[in-house]
Amino acid sequence: MNSMLKVVSFDVVGTLMDFHYEDYVWKQAIPQLYARTEGVSFDDAKECVLKEYSRIGKNDIRWFLPEYWFKHFNLNQDPTEVFRSHIDKVRFYPEVPSVLKNLSHKYDLVIASGTTRNVIELMINEFRHCFQHIYSPISDCKEVKKTPQFYEMVCKILKIEPRAMVHVGDEWYSDSISPRSIGINSFHLDRTGEKRGKFVVKNLKELQGRVVKNK
Repeated sequence: MNSMLKVVSFDVVGTLMDFHYEDYVWKQAIPQLYARTEGVSFDDAKECVLKEYSRIGKNDIRWFLPEYWFKHFNLNQDPTEVFRSHIDKVRFYPEVPSVLKNLSHKYDLVIASGTTRNVIELMINEFRHCFQHIYSPISDCKEVKKTPQFYEMVCKILKIEPRAMVHVGDEWYSDSISPRSIGINSFHLDRTGEKRGKFVVKNLKELQGRVVKNK
C-alpha cells in the first residue's frame, strides 16, 4: 500500500452481498418459470434447469448470461424484469454501509465483478451512488475471468497506475492473484476466518483499517 492510493475496487457477490439473491433467482425463480412454461412440477423443472447449467459450465460465457438462458428455456419474460422483481432477496453484509460511506470520502470506489453489468446495476442499486464505475469482464471483454488483462484495462480507463488501486474479493485467483500480478494491492476476502496471510481479510471493516492505516 502507498500514499498514491486513489481507487478501491470491490467484487460484489460474496464480498458486498451474500449469495442468497443469486441462488434464489437462478435456482428457484427460473425453475419456477420453466415449470409453468413446460407444465411440469417444480422439482422436475429444477432438475432439468440445473442439469443444463452444469452442461454448459462456468468456463462458457453463456453460463453467465440471463438472456441466453431465458431463450434456451423458452421463457416468455424479460430477464431484467425477473431479476429486478426479486431484488428484495439481496442481503448486504452488515459492515457494507459504513465501509462504503467512509471509503468513498477518501477514494474513488469502483466495482470489478464477474457478473453482467445489468445485473450488477440491479444488485447494488441501494449503494450505486457510492461507485464511480462498474467493470465486468463478461460485459466489457466477453470473457468469463477477471484476468490480468482485464485489470490492466480497468487501470487504463481510470488513468491510474496499478499501484494506485486496491481490490478486494472472495475468489482466490480472480480477486487476489490476478490483480496482484500486475501490481494492484489486492486482498482475498475470507469471511470464514480460516485463511491467514498478509493479504487476507475476514471482512470489509478489516480492509478499511488496512487501507486507512497504510495510507
